[in-house]
Parts: sequence; structure tokens; C-alpha cells
Amino acid sequence: METILIQTNNEEEVKLVKSFLEQNKIKGRILNEEDKEDIVLGKLMEETAYDKLIDTNEFLEKLRS
Repeated sequence: METILIQTNNEEEVKLVKSFLEQNKIKGRILNEEDKEDIVLGKLMEETAYDKLIDTNEFLEKLRS
């Protein structure tokens, strides 16, 4: 299965894309802001270098200051 993200410019384009998907029995969904944030967070988590660890106490001290 493949996934395609489509960014529309206005509500008319949204209706056009939704209509096309429905006519062709293609599953589609509109993402809300929380969905978009989750995608970005997931990408950031994938890019995180877990091999670079810092001292927990040092980290906590910086948070407190």
C-alpha cells in the first residue's frame, strides 16, 4: 500500500479531491492539526541520535537553571 499526501489551497480543491477519491473508491482522510503535529514529532523521533547520551544530572541542572 502506498500513501500520498496532498496539500490543497482552498476548500474548493478539498471538495474536488474528496469527490475524486469517493468516485474511485479510494480511501482518504483529512488530517487535523494534531495529526500533522504527530507526523512531525514522529519524524523528529526517527532523526534523533540515541547514541549521543548526556549525563542525567547535568541535564536536570540545566532545566532547573
